[in-house]
Amino acid sequence: MTFFSDTRMMCKGMLIVVAVGLIARAALGYLLEFNNDVTAWTMTIGNFEAGAGLYEMAGYYYPPVWGYILGVFSEFLALTGVDAWGDIFPQLLFTEDWEDATLSTPAFNMALTVMLTISDLIVSFLIYWLIKRQTGDMVKAKIGFALFFIGINVIFVCGCWGQFDSISALMALLCVCLLLSNKDFLAGMMFTLATLLKLFPGFLIFILVAYVVVKRDDWRTGVVKAGVGAALMLAVLMVPPIMDGTVMDSVAFLTARAEGANEGIAAAALKYSSLLIYPLILILEILIAYKLIKNHGDEGIDSRFIWFVFLAALVLFIYPSTPQYLILLMPFVIVAAMIYENRLIKPTLLLMVGSTIFMLPSLPMLLGTVTFYDGFMSFDQWMSLYDLFYSGSIGLTYIIAGIGATIQYAAWLWIGIIALDHMGIDLKKRILGRIHPEAGTD
Repeated sequence: MTFFSDTRMMCKGMLIVVAVGLIARAALGYLLEFNNDVTAWTMTIGNFEAGAGLYEMAGYYYPPVWGYILGVFSEFLALTGVDAWGDIFPQLLFTEDWEDATLSTPAFNMALTVMLTISDLIVSFLIYWLIKRQTGDMVKAKIGFALFFIGINVIFVCGCWGQFDSISALMALLCVCLLLSNKDFLAGMMFTLATLLKLFPGFLIFILVAYVVVKRDDWRTGVVKAGVGAALMLAVLMVPPIMDGTVMDSVAFLTARAEGANEGIAAAALKYSSLLIYPLILILEILIAYKLIKNHGDEGIDSRFIWFVFLAALVLFIYPSTPQYLILLMPFVIVAAMIYENRLIKPTLLLMVGSTIFMLPSLPMLLGTVTFYDGFMSFDQWMSLYDLFYSGSIGLTYIIAGIGATIQYAAWLWIGIIALDHMGIDLKKRILGRIHPEAGTD
């Protein structure tokens, strides 16, 4: 591919990719921002400024890691002179989407976009490093970088929704890279950080431990090092909640997820089926780890580990996930596509398209900040857009979300079928063989 054929890492093609990604995030970060969660984070920073602890006042409902990141982010805001984070607009009290009618300011949104963009860049470079490490092919590594950094769903989650899932992906990916670099202690620390930022990376523990068991000559020492690192990081992170007496508040989000706070195209049904879904995910994660251990060997273990981490990340989303959670999967599926199975590229691109369409129904809210602060459109025009999406028994939002969610899940299934086929498991042949035994013997 001539676009990336230059032997220099930051060739002209890479500079164009970085420029496009940065410009897209900056433009969308100014024009669009989903304020339901983002304004809650402005409240959290306000609580910090008032001298309150992370869970002492209303507004923060995540595990502590994101709160600590927001604390550092507040210092960045102070350095850049951003002292206005949000304002109340009574006109918005009519809608459920803004319970307190607060909109974050354009300056806050841009600062948040900068932080999330830095995370996206680091993830992209780690993808590059992994692909280059395993294949020695700089062109493939550059394509992997580009697929993530200018992936439309990644840009949308960063520049429009202002969600921190790329930081979760960054920590999970760093954990994998540290294990590959024989840094078990640091990998354990990063695993705890990732798990206490978002629940999903915690499910990867089985495949991570399996790799240490089959890779290290003294695997017990490796597991102990990783465990000590994880425990030490846990102790450090939990010191403030312990001192404040808010330990239960700090884990409430995790328990709520485990008890069924599922989100997606069938949220109501999944809320009550989570008791089956999460144990199923756990069983699949254990089976994947067992498969790695069973087929262990010195030759190619790193390569097999990366493939099995991709599988472990894939099964996390066996239920219909909301789009931002899929950012955790994106680095691993991109790496798998570039190293092992080029057929994964098409469904990965389809996954990006479907998940982006899935997010489009939030458009009226996304235009809230630029409308009410900068007069992008009149209130009556904004209301017309709002009614277009949300009025009527079947609003446009449900149609768009349904289309996007269907495409997204179809792409996930497509990825799964290719992954199984890559491993020599032909689902079509097996199914036909059960229905028509003679069909499975040709």
